[in-house]
Amino acid sequence: MLLKDQGYDVFGVFMRNWDESEETGNANCTVEADYAQAQSVCRHIGVPLHEVDFVRQYWTHVFSDFVAQCEAGVTPNPDLACNRHIKFGALLEHCKSLGADMVATGHYARVQRCANSGQLQLLRGVDPLKDQSYFLASIHGSCLAEVAFPLGGITKEHVRQLAMERGIPSAARQSSSGICFIGRRTFGDFISNYTEPVVGRFEDVTTGQDVGPCANMLAVTLGQGSGISGLKSRMYVVGKDMQSQRVYVAPAQGHPSLFTSSAALQEAHWIAGQPPQELQQGKGLSCSFKARYRQAPQSCTVSVPSDTRGVCKPSRFTRLRGVWPSAGLYVAFKDSARAITPQQAFVMYQGEVCLGSAPILYPGQTLYEMEIPAHGREDLQQPGAISPQALHSAHKEVDMRNLTYAN
Repeated sequence: MLLKDQGYDVFGVFMRNWDESEETGNANCTVEADYAQAQSVCRHIGVPLHEVDFVRQYWTHVFSDFVAQCEAGVTPNPDLACNRHIKFGALLEHCKSLGADMVATGHYARVQRCANSGQLQLLRGVDPLKDQSYFLASIHGSCLAEVAFPLGGITKEHVRQLAMERGIPSAARQSSSGICFIGRRTFGDFISNYTEPVVGRFEDVTTGQDVGPCANMLAVTLGQGSGISGLKSRMYVVGKDMQSQRVYVAPAQGHPSLFTSSAALQEAHWIAGQPPQELQQGKGLSCSFKARYRQAPQSCTVSVPSDTRGVCKPSRFTRLRGVWPSAGLYVAFKDSARAITPQQAFVMYQGEVCLGSAPILYPGQTLYEMEIPAHGREDLQQPGAISPQALHSAHKEVDMRNLTYAN
């Protein structure tokens, strides 16, 4: 609507990325309803709608890897892979074959040309509550010249107001959230369609005691409530040892076993096509980061592992299946970070500019392991700074380049 108002020749495209016909247990499938909604909107604003099937590409480039990582016991984020391979890969090429010069999406993000280098940069959306640059942090920078984000410069509230004023059929529709192909099911119910459950035991990190059975270790992730019944207080997941089949839990949302001052990352994807100059020169990169979508940005220093620095002793609460790649980057957090989760996207920013992303390889030792107290529940949104001495103690003795997880 906004682009048509500006005089652009616009057509719509509806993607089918997921085949619901072979699934069981999903009474909330919405693809047909979504398609009917897209048809209604396009009729209302007077533009044609094309339909394209990317089910095979989605399975190959996104979902198969998602399942493999779930089986290893990590928590992958398929949305970044979908944007990289499907929306800003296959869809972009398909739209160009239909005669499009650019592809516009509803992401709350912006594109701007750098005054110094002349390169196009990906920026946060102006609405801090809806900024979606996190999910775009693995796309190729070369595609920024062929995409538009017309919603990136306005707020969600303003978008909804405009849609209601123009009578758009979907104006009052609730915003989507969560992984698209899971719908309203629990993650455990969904993943059981594609993996065998891994039965384990919960262990309280403060006492070492067994506190009950875990029906499926693949369905729990760091930071979430454990769901253990019959206990006096709620327990939170601290980590998983897939080899001994133990899920570590702690009795408070702000327990120090949930916080760390360091982490190791896999090789990074830089939107500019190359690392920032600081890293190329062997220096530390001061930047902000998000380790999950809803997280408020925090400060950190990123560096490349070397013989003399860039070491990060992993938390004993996190041991995965299989052999994992060596670390590509080391991160020291200015303030302690909560629930740093293997294979979630670690997205880096300088100011408003999204630099790129890297999968989290493992969290460093927790504050509990280092015997450093964490703040209570009231301070979870802005955890307090860790002393320089505490940060130093987290950086000892393990060269990330040579660290792997044993079979």
